[in-house]
Parts: sequence; C-alpha cells; structure tokens
Amino acid sequence: MNRRKYLLGLCAPLLLPVLASAQQPYPQKPIRVVVGVAPGGAGDILGRLFAQRLSEGGQSLFVENKPGAAGTLAADFVAKAAPDGYTLLVAAPATMVVAPFLFKKLSFDPSRDFEPIGLLGGGPLVLVVPSELPVKSVTDLAALIQKAPAGSVAFGSGGQGTASHLTAEAWARAQGAKLIHSPYKGDGQALMDVLGGQVQFMFTGLNLVEPHIKSGRLRVLGVTSKSRLSAIPQIPTLDESGFKGFESLGWLGVYAPAKTPASIIQKLASDWETARKTPAVAGVLNAAGMGALTLKTPAEFASFQRSEITRWAAVIKAAGIEPE
Repeated sequence: MNRRKYLLGLCAPLLLPVLASAQQPYPQKPIRVVVGVAPGGAGDILGRLFAQRLSEGGQSLFVENKPGAAGTLAADFVAKAAPDGYTLLVAAPATMVVAPFLFKKLSFDPSRDFEPIGLLGGGPLVLVVPSELPVKSVTDLAALIQKAPAGSVAFGSGGQGTASHLTAEAWARAQGAKLIHSPYKGDGQALMDVLGGQVQFMFTGLNLVEPHIKSGRLRVLGVTSKSRLSAIPQIPTLDESGFKGFESLGWLGVYAPAKTPASIIQKLASDWETARKTPAVAGVLNAAGMGALTLKTPAEFASFQRSEITRWAAVIKAAGIEPE
C-alpha cells in the first residue's frame, strides 16, 4: 500500500497537466469552418454567418473555402480531421446525400464519417424562366414541354447531383417528360444561360434570382415547398399547380468528424439555435428563402438527412444517373 501511494505521488505531477487539459472548457483555440464552395455561394454565405454569430458569443471561428467535386474535397478533408471540434464542415445535399450515388470511389461515407450538428438553413427552390419565354405559369411550361419534340427542352443546373439538377429530374419524372440537362459549374453560371435563353428554365434559390425577377429579366413560376414562400406569397407552389405532393428543399448543414464528443456537438448546436432565433440571423435566412425549414436538434437533423437519402435515391435511379 505504501509503495502504491509512493508511485502515485511520483506520477501526480505528470498527470496534472493532462487532467487540467481534459477539464478545459471548449473551445480553447480557433475553430475552422470548411466550406465546399467558392466564396459568394450560398454555402459560403451561411458558413460565414454561422462563424460570425458564434464568434460574437466568444468563440473564434474562421471560414476556409475548399471548392470542387460537388463539395467532396472539403468533406474528405474534414472526415480525416481530428474529432476535437476544431474542424467543421458546411455542406449541401449534393455532398451529404447524393455523392455516394454519383461517385464510384468516394473516400468518405456521409452517414458514417460525420456527426450532424445542425441545419444552418433550408427552404424551397423556385422555378424560373427567361421573361421572353411565352409561359406565365407552371402549367403553361408543362404544356410547352409536352408539345415540344422529345428532348428539345433544356434546363440548367449547378452541376450533376445538385439540388437544381435533381429537382428538375423529379419534376420531369412527375410529368413523364424527356428533358435535356445542361450542367454548369454552379447555379450562377447556369443562370447566365437562362437569362440568355440558351436553356428554357431552372430551379434554384430565390436569393440568386431575385434581382433578375425584380428587373423583369426572369419570371418566377412556382415554389417547390408545400406552402408558399413568405418572401413571394403571390407565387403558387408546384403542389398547387397540378403537381400534387411535389416538394424539394435545398438546405445546408454543419457537421463535425465522427467520434467528436457529444458535449461539443450539443454546445455548437445549442449556440447556433440561439443565434438562429435572433432577428438579425432570421432576417438573413428569410431573405435568402432559407428560413422555411427548421430543425432544432442534431438528432432531428440526422433523421431528416436519412429521409433525404431515401427520397433522392429513388429519383436518381428513375433518372438513370450512373456513378462516375
């Protein structure tokens, strides 16, 4: 017994720094928020909003952009990071839901290699056409597609597997139409060709097209949620426009590497939920059309992601999209 006490006495000075470190409150150093899109995209904007609002609470966060390969480069980087809460990922469905169906070789598993923290924002897409196109409603566009030769109507998207792509594929499936998919490197590039009339329509976020709607260069025909969007309440949903039950939501979430301590996940989730309720943050989300979808806990977000995987797997299979 005396020998044991003697040994513990010798070890105590060595153990004290370890114990003190383990008891230190999180965070103790800046948190890196990795975003899989270029500066200026929706993921970048919400990632910076997340970092800014949590920084105001005393945490130090900075955003690092790692665009490319539908966000999978950023996801791969974060999946391999230490699970200590100091490297986080902001990602969209293209990365966390669709990527496993599009890439034969993926270096990470979205469901296994990450801990969902929370939903940064989510909401419907809008269906827009160039103002020169002779259609005034969703049903008008559907009629134009049905009358046109098969495969002669094109839609633009931000790339293979993006929300803008799969929403259009789901809508084509709902009416049995054959459409041409014109993928671009981001919704912004696709929008340029919609404005120029090279493609006939696209689904995208309201914040991207709102200036062109106000200028009269674009016409918005419908909204992809079950209820109308508060920012444009005069625009009907696709559900109201003859496509009963149609719904497609764009969203962005924040994640940590798998095995990050639950206490850290809960703290980040709680801090963001508090920030999200402030008028300043709510105003930004609503203006961008990303405030319609609200999930309050990591568990709710994880359950929602699983349902999204099931939903879009069916669309991808029906569209005949093969992994590359």
